[in-house]
Amino acid sequence: MDLKQAKLLLDKINALYKNISADKKNVSSIERDLMRNYILQFYESFLDMPGPIVSDAPRIVEIIKSTPKTIETKQPEKPPIPQPAPTPKPKVVSVPEVSEPKPVIPPPVVEKKTPPPPPKPVVPVKINADLEELFSFNDAKELSERLSEMPITNIKKAMGLNERIFTVNELFGGDQAVFDLTLDTLNKLPDFNQAKSFLVRNAASKFNWAAKTRKGKAKNFIKLVKRRYN
Repeated sequence: MDLKQAKLLLDKINALYKNISADKKNVSSIERDLMRNYILQFYESFLDMPGPIVSDAPRIVEIIKSTPKTIETKQPEKPPIPQPAPTPKPKVVSVPEVSEPKPVIPPPVVEKKTPPPPPKPVVPVKINADLEELFSFNDAKELSERLSEMPITNIKKAMGLNERIFTVNELFGGDQAVFDLTLDTLNKLPDFNQAKSFLVRNAASKFNWAAKTRKGKAKNFIKLVKRRYN
C-alpha cells in the first residue's frame, strides 16, 4: 500500500471539499465527478493492505471407544410359516396415448432503446475583460488561417501527446483527471457559447488563465476548442 499516494489523494479530497463548501448552490457536474474519482482512487489504494495472519486451529482427535463383544447364542429354529397362494395378476389394458397440444410461444418483445438525454445547457456567466479577451478571435483572412480553423470532431484526438501533457501542466494545474473530464464535457456540448461558459466556470477562473504566463497557451487551447463547433 502506497501511503504517500493515499496522503496526496486525501489532500485533494479535502481541498475539493473546501472549494465545494464555499459555494454549495453552484456545485458543477465536473466537481461531483472529480470528487467521486478521488474517493475511488483513495479506496483502491487500501485494497492491497495485508490482513491479519490467522494461526492454525488445533487439531481435534476423535477417540473411538471400543465396545465389548457380545456372544450370540443360537436359538432353536422355528418351523416355517406356510405362505398364501399367489394371486393372479390383473390384465393390463393398453390405453391409446393422447398427444397434448403444443403451447404457442409468443414472439419475443423487442424493447426500443431510447437515446440518451442531451447534456443540460450551461448557464452563461459574467466574466471580466481579461478572460473575455481569451475568447475573442478575428475573422480568418489568409488561406493558412482558414486551414487552421477547420472543424474537428474530438478535441482530445486533435491534440498530440506532448501538447496534452503541456496543456495539463500549464492550464489544469497538473491534474489529469480534471483535464479528461473537461474535454469529455466539451465534446458533448452543442455550441461554443455553452463551451465558453463551462470553461470560465470550471477551468479559466480556477486556474487563472488570464495570467501573463498562461495567456498565450490558453488562447491557443480555446481556439482549438472553438474548432469543435465550427
